[in-house]
Amino acid sequence: MPALSRHAVIFALSLGMLICGTMPARAQDQDSGISPWRISGYGSLSHSWDDRKDLAAIRDITQRPANLQKTDASWRLDSRLGVQLAYRFAPQIEGVIQAVARDQISHSIDNSIDLAYLDFQLNSGNTLRLGRIGYAPFLMSDHRNLGYAYPWVRPPREFYSWIPIFSFDGGELSHDIFYGDTRWRLRGQFGRSGFDIPMGTRDFNFKVDNLWSLSLSHQAGPWRLQAGLSGFRSIVEAAPLASLHAGLDQLAGLNIAGISREAAMLRRETSFKGNAIRYYTLGAAYDDGQWVSQAEFGYSNTSRTIAPSSRTAYLAIGRRLGDFTPYLLLSASRPDKAKLSSNTDWSVINQGSTQAIAYSVVNSTRLDQETLSLGTRWDFDSRAALKLQWDHTRIHPLGYALWFRDTEINTRSSKVNLVTVSLDFVF
Repeated sequence: MPALSRHAVIFALSLGMLICGTMPARAQDQDSGISPWRISGYGSLSHSWDDRKDLAAIRDITQRPANLQKTDASWRLDSRLGVQLAYRFAPQIEGVIQAVARDQISHSIDNSIDLAYLDFQLNSGNTLRLGRIGYAPFLMSDHRNLGYAYPWVRPPREFYSWIPIFSFDGGELSHDIFYGDTRWRLRGQFGRSGFDIPMGTRDFNFKVDNLWSLSLSHQAGPWRLQAGLSGFRSIVEAAPLASLHAGLDQLAGLNIAGISREAAMLRRETSFKGNAIRYYTLGAAYDDGQWVSQAEFGYSNTSRTIAPSSRTAYLAIGRRLGDFTPYLLLSASRPDKAKLSSNTDWSVINQGSTQAIAYSVVNSTRLDQETLSLGTRWDFDSRAALKLQWDHTRIHPLGYALWFRDTEINTRSSKVNLVTVSLDFVF
């Protein structure tokens, strides 16, 4: 959906909700005294410190490097504020708009609107949503930004930070089946999305279409299980790589033995346009009021090396002790493909720097690290919680996709300690 169309959808839905809000409330609401309007929100005020001057962590890949300079402290990593407005047009129709303020590479009304959809209850168990909808193939998809909803400070970075899509413009159809206290839900989604990500000193407006998602969840007693399958296709090329691509195209056309073939390979593997990405996920959560545990396994497959193929997993376990919930979390990510390496010497044609840059770019998105996290949550109020978390991360060579760093650090291992204090609240 073009940017103009996305703006039109959001504007039309907002205008419709405001117009309806000036009309008399429905008869049943007048009789019951219940307003058709609902407003709610959430927030996280968070501060993090680390013990490295040459590395800076990111929570997701849309964050701006200038906002997370390589210092030992940051308010921007996890702090966010979300406000949601809902209006019930009729018993079966509701409109929802949610805006979220968080650190990201560009700030605009369009980028701040995470949700803007109409919800239609078609009949018993069937729901249709149209507009801007949350991307839902993962266990924590519906509350990635809502820190109050989970014990730890943030969703495990190894699993969630490389997932670029929070929401998309399109539709969702879900079907619920109930057996006593057991619920099955099948969700299908389709649409397109766009967002900005940093690339060197410039921005890349990443756009995808053919976005689809299928998920099946099961909830019974303290257990919640979910399996997901999703994918999308990139439809634009990265403008910051234009000069590199032009140089590789020129070398590929010179018919130089070995070098031209390698240049053509690098041109293909550094191309975003036409890149198909697939996610496969399986997750489980348990909460009996005392013990809380969660685990998720994921696999991503991509058609180009510039977008990483990875195997990711995490396991978290906590125990409620009165108002406190101490917890432990283990998470890891491993590349599914070997790094690309040179097999020819381009310096013989004075193109050694082009070759080095191309390999640096194509391997820059590899994610190869593991993290041990220890923390505790204090529910000092029914609508607020204070959290303290320590993360110890080991990053392997050429596995720094979740860090802003100096380029010379890429070829060696690193260890980082990150401490975060976070106040999460809802209203």
